[in-house]
Amino acid sequence: MKPVSFKSGKHTLRGFVHEPKQYDTAIVFLHGFPGHCEGKTAKSILPHLKEFLLLKFDFAGTDLSDGKFEDKLISKEVKDVKAAINFVAKTYKPKQIVLFGHSTGAINAALYAYKDKRIKKIILAGGTGDLKRGVQYEFTPVQVKSLWEKGYFTYRRPGDWMHNKRVKKRYYDEFFKLDVLKSLRKFKGKTLVIHAENDEYVPKINADELAQACRTKVITIKNADHQFRRTGKATAKRIVTFILCENPGL
Repeated sequence: MKPVSFKSGKHTLRGFVHEPKQYDTAIVFLHGFPGHCEGKTAKSILPHLKEFLLLKFDFAGTDLSDGKFEDKLISKEVKDVKAAINFVAKTYKPKQIVLFGHSTGAINAALYAYKDKRIKKIILAGGTGDLKRGVQYEFTPVQVKSLWEKGYFTYRRPGDWMHNKRVKKRYYDEFFKLDVLKSLRKFKGKTLVIHAENDEYVPKINADELAQACRTKVITIKNADHQFRRTGKATAKRIVTFILCENPGL
């Protein structure tokens, strides 16, 4: 994959694109929080989707891209999604654009997709519909305590790009304001909801709620964990079928 960059407001976002010789479909991959575009999920699944044009990028404030991590908001990431779609549509002119969101990236995909008629299909993997419940998966009790008492918490992950990065309470507060399921019900295209059988963070009830909102069924990937390590090929197979076929339940 070759490096690319594009603007989202005042920030330059950076990522990578895979350009096959021939393609009709472009997939825009949205990473989770506090991950980045070269995380385990992307490395597990995307190498098995090379028949499509693929864009993966870091949201503003994340690793490769401009911006401060502490300024992150889900609503700002949704604006970054629009910038990514604009970049792909203008640069590559695909016949079909598919949004593929993992974890918090699935939240971003669901919140944005209905606003953009260029998006024909979305893939939600490891996502959450009820963010009031989902906040429990995103933050530990210790982190929530720090958010309320100090207004922030700091990641301590030596050797990781996010070490010493600060999360402010306003990022947490948006979990109680944004309505993922309402947005998803407005989307007129096709949706694939994927659940990892052994997801250690997000229980299946969340996938069930997402599927119900878009009137489809959940595709469960056996033996998969939240990041779909070691099950990338099996997961990609279901994604290929969904993209190439009209029936998202296949």
